[in-house]
Amino acid sequence: MSRITALNIYTVSSTGADYGPGNTWSTKGVKAHPLSIFPEYKLIDAATWMGPAAYRPWVVELETAAGVSGFAVNHGGGEMSACVVDAVFRRFVEGADAFDHNRIWEEMFRAQLTTGQGGISYMAISAVDLALWDLKGKLLARPVYDLVGGRTKDAIHCYVTTHPTIMEHMAGRGFRGVKLSCPWGPVDGREGLDNIEQMVAKARDVFGGQASVMIECYMGWDRDFTVKVAERVRRYEIDWIEDPLLGDEAISNYRDVRETIKPIQLAVGNLMWGHQRFHALINENGADVIQPELQWAGGLTAALRIAAMARGKNLPTIPHSCGVYSYHFTMAQIEAPYAEYYVPGDGLQVKPKGHVIVGEPAPVDGHVTLSDAPGFGIDLRRDLLVPLN
Repeated sequence: MSRITALNIYTVSSTGADYGPGNTWSTKGVKAHPLSIFPEYKLIDAATWMGPAAYRPWVVELETAAGVSGFAVNHGGGEMSACVVDAVFRRFVEGADAFDHNRIWEEMFRAQLTTGQGGISYMAISAVDLALWDLKGKLLARPVYDLVGGRTKDAIHCYVTTHPTIMEHMAGRGFRGVKLSCPWGPVDGREGLDNIEQMVAKARDVFGGQASVMIECYMGWDRDFTVKVAERVRRYEIDWIEDPLLGDEAISNYRDVRETIKPIQLAVGNLMWGHQRFHALINENGADVIQPELQWAGGLTAALRIAAMARGKNLPTIPHSCGVYSYHFTMAQIEAPYAEYYVPGDGLQVKPKGHVIVGEPAPVDGHVTLSDAPGFGIDLRRDLLVPLN
């Protein structure tokens, strides 16, 4: 009954999509990123500098002989990660028992060691892993959060991620706070520091004195600029600065920044792959807030391992980005006190993220409520699916 008979892979038509060049605030609104230290790349959008793998959704679907199927929509890796699943991971999945989940994960992990160990491979692992969790939930007629701990909250309170140019549209909507995608970095010098301080002061005014305020740097800063920003904004009592350094920085560099910017917290993990990298980050005191991206870091299986390690250090594990996968993890984990909501599209409305997903919950009054539907509780717009082969 739980034997996987077919693995289907699809890319997704961009019809009606909230992703891609010109379609989202994240591509229209300039923000710091790893290449923004070079003047010719500073003003380009994320979809351009990250190339064809940037936020492109694709689908893995697993079928069983019993007629039960599970799937995952991954917003990352695009056709490049889909090809990894097709060419490398398919042999570990088709014919396997869906409940031999850890074995399948380990086989995929070991198979990519010589040629992968980066985002494309881990996004591929993540998609298969999330599809397996969805399938197991449907086979057992239970929501995924029940399979990994059950409910720890009645509803999930969210903070909202937005751009400083449109932040007002998310004020007064019940969110516990706001995270701002910062447009400025080291190349902007003192003017950039002034602009960041003004951005934070405005957020504090717009969202109120009790709201959490965070800054997202997306690996576009360096140590000195981060320290200078912290000195400027400390009086506004912001919660954290997120991913200021490159994702493969030495843990000692993270630890140095963490100690220097206190009491502001350092949030890290968006662009880290696999639980081994997080093991070093956590055990060597490199961060205050641990942020695996479930669709990039190895799926729900990796996130559960990361949360278990973080618990030993009393660190919160708050998944990066939004969506049904992060919500199920957050619902079941004491270590995840709240979740991120990333505004899709033009950033002016609260709505679900994925245009190919049917039934994904969106926050109401800043809270996400999950149903008890089997698996992740979502369906697909199959009219948007394009078979990979």
